[in-house]
Amino acid sequence: MQLKRTVSTVALCAAAFFFFAVSGMASELAGVVVDPLGKPVAGAQVAVVNATGIVIQQVTDAGGHFSMHLSPLYEEAQLRVAAAGFQTTTVATVVQRIQLPIAPRADSVTVVGSAIETPMAEQGSSVTVIGAAEIRERNEGQTVDLLRQVPGLVLGQTGARGGATSMFVRGGEAKYNLVMLNGIPIGSFYQGGAFDFAHIPADFVDEIDVARGPQSAAYGSYALASTVNFVTRSPEDGRALDITAEGGSHDWSRFAGSGSFMLPKNWGVALSGSAMNGNGAVRNDDYRNDNGFVALSHRWMTQSFYAFGNIDSNDVGTPGPYGSNPKHYYSGLDLVSRGKNNTSVFGAHYRDDLSDKLRLELITGFFLNNSGYVSQYGWSFNKDIRAHADARATWAILKQWTMAGGYAFEREEMKNTYVTDSSSRTFPLRRDNGGIYWENHFSFGNFFANAGLREEIYQSPAEPGNAYGYPPRPDFTPRTDTKLTPKVSGGYVFKTGERLHASFGTGIRPPGGSDLAFTNNPNLKPERTISYDIGVEQTLWNGRLALDATWFHNDFKDLIVTAGGSLAKLSQFYTDNLANARTRGMETTARYRPSSVFSLTGSYTWLDTRVLSVNGGNGLVQQYYALGQPLLRRPKQSGTLEASGRYKRFSGNVTGYFRGQTLDVEANYGLFGGQYINPGYANIGLNVNYRAGHGATLYVNVRNLLDRQYEEIYGYPSPLVNFVAGIKWTLPRNR
Repeated sequence: MQLKRTVSTVALCAAAFFFFAVSGMASELAGVVVDPLGKPVAGAQVAVVNATGIVIQQVTDAGGHFSMHLSPLYEEAQLRVAAAGFQTTTVATVVQRIQLPIAPRADSVTVVGSAIETPMAEQGSSVTVIGAAEIRERNEGQTVDLLRQVPGLVLGQTGARGGATSMFVRGGEAKYNLVMLNGIPIGSFYQGGAFDFAHIPADFVDEIDVARGPQSAAYGSYALASTVNFVTRSPEDGRALDITAEGGSHDWSRFAGSGSFMLPKNWGVALSGSAMNGNGAVRNDDYRNDNGFVALSHRWMTQSFYAFGNIDSNDVGTPGPYGSNPKHYYSGLDLVSRGKNNTSVFGAHYRDDLSDKLRLELITGFFLNNSGYVSQYGWSFNKDIRAHADARATWAILKQWTMAGGYAFEREEMKNTYVTDSSSRTFPLRRDNGGIYWENHFSFGNFFANAGLREEIYQSPAEPGNAYGYPPRPDFTPRTDTKLTPKVSGGYVFKTGERLHASFGTGIRPPGGSDLAFTNNPNLKPERTISYDIGVEQTLWNGRLALDATWFHNDFKDLIVTAGGSLAKLSQFYTDNLANARTRGMETTARYRPSSVFSLTGSYTWLDTRVLSVNGGNGLVQQYYALGQPLLRRPKQSGTLEASGRYKRFSGNVTGYFRGQTLDVEANYGLFGGQYINPGYANIGLNVNYRAGHGATLYVNVRNLLDRQYEEIYGYPSPLVNFVAGIKWTLPRNR
């Protein structure tokens, strides 16, 4: 008996010693990424992947080199490499020299649109990736100016920098986009998911992923028309430092610094800070934005941890509409009104690969936006809070089948000056959202598909009434609502090179805080969409040219509208889920890349939108609209153009954007003031970089080069020709 105990003890100690010895070891994966001519590719994404997704990733340095440490507990890993202008390539981990073929399409090792980490080439959804190389090369201080080049997407900004900016995707409402920072939702509960795109600096962002079409099956509420994820700089990219200083028209100035470095024992840190200030063309049109970001990462054995925090403070003057004034309501510049926002986003992500085929993840985050507005009527405020948590498991059941499932929870809460009870006291209005989701990814040779669904559960507590509100609001009792959202997407690559892709899905938007606060209807339901798209991509000229055409169709149902006027007979409440709309159209894109130093991309979107009859009303529509009329601020035609090139020490790009006429509203009184045609416009920009040496680059960026007068939002003039000139310095990175 004693001998058995001794043998058992020795065996246990040996096993423990072996485990800790192996876990403390790590194999080094090092190599270089080159183009077809053997020249290094800087800024390429190199990721170690297994059946459940990305294990570790890094970007190459100026010499195209990468160097990563991988635990020997991973047995079935590969290297996946993606870079702008090159074909995404997957090779064995032992390969030390990776040559990328030229390709016109930008890709990423992973993008949004799926709960499973799937590269863009294996998704049926329409996805656009704006990578780190393009972000740094374009010299745009804010990400909103990068998003303008995405097909199917229209931005509307009220005037100069800092003006409120809405995004309409494939004809959807501005509140139909789920916006995230590192996967943490950052939309407004009060405004029902709407997001102001004017205030995200570009310096701390490494990638922007845009998935068009409904994504509620993977992400839940608000993802009716698109999902946008801003991915920040990674500590695991190693030693890096970027410093930027620029100045330009209208007293514009911007200073930014970003960096990352690795610490002993696989700890990493990333930091970023920026400050920008400027004035508009008129008084009280100034803008200030200060942003700070920090991230911490750690990796041990098969586990990893990542945490980040971002704080943004901005202040913008709002002189009001001073452009188109068909009814002569304009009475002069507003020299008093100003908007202020203090926004904080925090997040953490823990991952454990229990095996090469099973992964567990925990994701949590917190979003806070304190906004205030001062006008001639005094001070008002709005406070949005969103807490987020997600527990997920990914299981590679077979080589051809990967499954992911989990539970996500969100608490949305807001307080607003104008949301009060009968005693005129503000109170927190909140809702708990729970989501049970399940997704599958299938891959059989040249065929791939995703199929998933999500059950969303909304729980609203009791809400005090306001007997003196407009309309008077009764006390609302607690309630629970559920909604099931499925999605299916897939694609097939033919031997001749054509790629057929299609998707079908539904999206939901629950009533926002303002919807719940200013109604007497206790039974408002979520708005929803039923959408599909189908497209084909063709590559020509040995992969140098890619043509893509995608047809899409969206039916928006149960839209919340005021049930007044001729609609009063359809509902006993002030607001109700009555309205319907339809959008459909075609996105076409051409990408040409004859060499690694030149590329040309153009897109054209044709869009048809219609206001449809309300539920139960034959030919009736909501007040101020006409049956069959176009939706507001959605152009029938829009397009983009971008040409980029490099020659010796010079590099640059020319960007173009055009938009046809839109139907808009009188700027002072909205729909009550009438609807008017907002003419189309064309905007050309020029950006030139000169590498002066020793890591320094001089640049000039000219916007609205043709000096065109136009209004993205009717009544709010956009800036005429303006420019910035600056210098940026990058610390050479050595691995």
